[in-house]
Amino acid sequence: MKQFQEFALHEFQSIEDAPFRAEQYSRLKFGCDEAARKMGYEVADAFFEQNASALLDSRCLMLSSPYNFVPNAATIMTMHLLNRLNSHIVDAKGNHVEYATVPRKISYVNDYGLLSREHRKSLIAADRFYFNAQHFEGRCLLFVDDVKITGTHENRLVELMHEQQLKNKTFFLYFARYTGDRPDIESEINFAAVKSIRDLNRIIAEPNHHMTARQIKYILAADPGELYHEFLRFRSAKYLKSLYFNCLHEGYYKIQKYETNIGVIRDAIDHQEAARQLVV
Repeated sequence: MKQFQEFALHEFQSIEDAPFRAEQYSRLKFGCDEAARKMGYEVADAFFEQNASALLDSRCLMLSSPYNFVPNAATIMTMHLLNRLNSHIVDAKGNHVEYATVPRKISYVNDYGLLSREHRKSLIAADRFYFNAQHFEGRCLLFVDDVKITGTHENRLVELMHEQQLKNKTFFLYFARYTGDRPDIESEINFAAVKSIRDLNRIIAEPNHHMTARQIKYILAADPGELYHEFLRFRSAKYLKSLYFNCLHEGYYKIQKYETNIGVIRDAIDHQEAARQLVV
């Protein structure tokens, strides 16, 4: 049996022939919990149906797509996938899947979805992923991501496993796998539901909304004039402070392109606090 196997719920060559709604996928990328739950459950159901015997006979460890501080959309989907998969496994008298993360250390301004295969490979090669090899011992690994476009992340993870001489049985799980030859299609599906900063208002107002790295980058790249009037002034103090501190934790304050909007966010916080003091 091969060490590395892939499982993808869907395959597509274009947005037009995709067997899923691009708008739903886009909402996932910007923190919609309902989209993450639906997609995660669908992957879990299909994966368990096809691989129940392997899952029930193994000690499994699930790992979401690598991130630094702010979880990416794939991580949100992964948590729902884990919930559903463990429900199936425990109902079948198996041993629950445990969870782990793969930290990464580079924050970059590039819109990954617009990059060519070569640029993606170069960018990932400069990134730093970390494995806890001792935690992997004796386990079947389940790496989860939302979509596979060029396979750059998967290839890098395989390289790291070879470098550390890890022989674990490994599955790469995806909601969808792209089979065409136009990597920038990823950008199209990423932004299918978000065409302007105003579109974020509806997603963020939903229950159980999650802040994601893509959401933060989109906010930081928005027109500064529109950012406050069309978005920030509608946000709670809790959201604004979380947004600001996450910009610091991810190191985005070091990126010149983002400096202006980080200042706009800080001003919005100060404006709210000043208004609150006047009321008191």
